[in-house]
Amino acid sequence: MVQYMTIREMWHYMVFQTKGYRRLQAAIVLGALTAAAVPYLNSVFYARILDLLLLSRYQAAVSAVVLMTGSLLVLNLVARGCERMVFHYCEPCEAEVKKRMAQKAFSMEYESIDRTETLAVFRRVRAGEQGMGGVQKQLLEIWQFFKELAGIAFAAGFLLVLFSRTDRAKESAAVSFLLPAVMIFSICAVLVLSSFFSRKDGEFRVETELKNEHINTLSAYLIGLIERESYAKSVRLFGLKDYLYKKYLQFQNIGAIYTEEGCHSGKCQMVPAFATQMLAAVTYIYIAAKALAGSITIGEVTMYAGAVIAMIAGIQALLNRYQTINYMNEYLNTYEEFITSPNMHYDGTLPIEKRDDNEYLLEFSHVSFRYPGTEQDILKDVSLTFHIGEKLALVGVNGAGKTTLIKLLCRLYEPTEGEIRLNGINIEKYDYEEYVQIFSVVFQDFKLYDFPLEENVASGMQVDNEKLWKVLGQTGLRECVEKMPDQQKTLLGHENGAGVLLSGGEAQKLAIARALYKDAPFIILDEPTAALDPFAEAEVYENFHTLTGNRTAVYISHRMSSCKFCDRIVVLEDGKILEEGDHDGLLAKKGRYYELYHAQEKYYTGGMC
Repeated sequence: MVQYMTIREMWHYMVFQTKGYRRLQAAIVLGALTAAAVPYLNSVFYARILDLLLLSRYQAAVSAVVLMTGSLLVLNLVARGCERMVFHYCEPCEAEVKKRMAQKAFSMEYESIDRTETLAVFRRVRAGEQGMGGVQKQLLEIWQFFKELAGIAFAAGFLLVLFSRTDRAKESAAVSFLLPAVMIFSICAVLVLSSFFSRKDGEFRVETELKNEHINTLSAYLIGLIERESYAKSVRLFGLKDYLYKKYLQFQNIGAIYTEEGCHSGKCQMVPAFATQMLAAVTYIYIAAKALAGSITIGEVTMYAGAVIAMIAGIQALLNRYQTINYMNEYLNTYEEFITSPNMHYDGTLPIEKRDDNEYLLEFSHVSFRYPGTEQDILKDVSLTFHIGEKLALVGVNGAGKTTLIKLLCRLYEPTEGEIRLNGINIEKYDYEEYVQIFSVVFQDFKLYDFPLEENVASGMQVDNEKLWKVLGQTGLRECVEKMPDQQKTLLGHENGAGVLLSGGEAQKLAIARALYKDAPFIILDEPTAALDPFAEAEVYENFHTLTGNRTAVYISHRMSSCKFCDRIVVLEDGKILEEGDHDGLLAKKGRYYELYHAQEKYYTGGMC
């Protein structure tokens, strides 16, 4: 359903997107009025000059020409100046809006960004932008709308003056009453028909553009599948070449939907166009009758006729532009909704105490959590203390709640019930930016960026070469990086140039190096060896205590054999803590950990060929 913008909303939208510059607001009003006034001022002077020439008043006609030239020059200069000012503020707004979006994304709740519906909205925005243009195009459309609206206002003024130029002594009743009534009725009929068919045309156009959005989305996705090296193996091994190529060819028929839209648009414009021509005939008859009656001069005939026809044409153009604006508003208003959405519900103000001894005690107190919009608790009444300097392992089957627990700890989500405390204080009371600085995290779905390797490791911090090479050595990457074309300055990936593609194991080591480089007092490794070969994995396990030092470390793994390196193991099952203890103690209990450990042990002791 199309959301129709009022003129007031258009004004506020333009002011909002251009950061509310007052000079721009004045330029919009003044520019619209002067630009719209130019053709009507022309008509007034032309009518005056023609009348003067017919009266052989040549000197006065020359004076009128001079005055017209000067007046139009001033108006055009003001209109052009205002137009350039509007363009000046509209041109950079596309980048400004994206900047605002980035700033907003960094300051809002992670759970809002993580929602499927949020991602779907932005996907539609990108697809719609490809079809109709971005915020800058929308602002310029609104600017043109205001100019056309001002032109219609001027034309309506001319029409009122025309109706007032009545001399009942000279005009017949038909000229004084009947023709004006017919003309007003005709104008109203044209307006109604234009509005009705313009709306129908606009609704059909929206349907067409929605189809195009879907095509744009799928087309971009298919191009990504075809061009990106990460899909190349699957495409070849599963014989997807012809399948993908045929799918892509389907989008070559996009012209058909626009041909259909063009035919529909032509039909919708046919009736208003015919009605406009009939109105033009009535207008000329009415103006000619008034001229014959002597109510208006010969020069004024062309002036009033042009004004009435310009008004009708302007209204039709305005209605078409209005439909365009409202369609664009369908996806562009998502920017404003996003930017004006609430930030974190409680950011906190307490600073984090800077401690050289890394003594940050974190504890869960009866914490339960369910994801927004769901009814099932992922964590259920969890109480857990992370002892200072301890190496703790979280184990359990998929869906036990291990990663969710870490997201709560890092304050990506807030508990549904209970609280999380840092040194005895609820973490919500701490300044969020300071709080997250005490964590270095490597999630399973970590991301590297197509930037130089050193920038990936430093991750926004100042690059310290000594520290950089130290963590590369700790993670076994030093020799690999030394062989790269530009060593630590080597570009990663292919999105920003001819960079280097890391293997899965190398990428995972680099993610661990990034976590170590941050040197936070609390380090979290979520499946840190999943992509490593057995030798590299063994190396990480053997150096686990060296890598983490005196920092508190949380280690999430599905491999029970890796947990023997940890001081304490916590077994999660269905969102609850089922068992906890050290490796030997839990094996001796012969509980859930014992079952998981021996279920995996057979794969390493000949249980399978």
